[in-house]
Amino acid sequence: MKTHFLKQTTSVVKWFVFLFLLSSGCKPDLSKIRPPADISNLPQLSVTNYHSYYKISSKLKAEATSPLMEKFKKKKNEVVFPQGLNIKFYDDVFNITTSLNCKYAVNYPSKMLWKFSDDVVVKNYRGGMLKTQELFFDQKNQKIYSVKFVEVTDPEGTVIRGKGGFEANMDFSVYEFKNVDGMINMQKSSW
Repeated sequence: MKTHFLKQTTSVVKWFVFLFLLSSGCKPDLSKIRPPADISNLPQLSVTNYHSYYKISSKLKAEATSPLMEKFKKKKNEVVFPQGLNIKFYDDVFNITTSLNCKYAVNYPSKMLWKFSDDVVVKNYRGGMLKTQELFFDQKNQKIYSVKFVEVTDPEGTVIRGKGGFEANMDFSVYEFKNVDGMINMQKSSW
């Protein structure tokens, strides 16, 4: 029995010696160790498959969807949609009046401002379409604007290009294009 115990003990000692020799020959390269991430730059809230409804007096007015929504406390509660945002706006009888799609969006709640960017497309129920790379929605003043190139096409094919951007009220009944070109049909206004 003592012999069996000695063989086991010798075996365990050999393993410890082997592990010690193995580890003593290795020195970690401290320059390759990364410091922990700065957690203050991480989102406070992250939601995948985001889906939200906006109602007024229990009537659905808008529906927003996005693959990812992130809220950042450090950046004054900014809400970022880094993988795009789709919004549908509804009338009182639940018909879609306007849709907005973009590849990136940010909501600045403290400023009451939205910024939509990267292939922004706005369509209305009449068939009008607005395309730009950047679009702002000023909630406080209820206006939409851009300082970048904007192209609007109506259902009849009339194209208006605002090379210096544009500004409009919420329902596009009053709008102004800056540095305009394109085919303009003054007899019809479908937007």
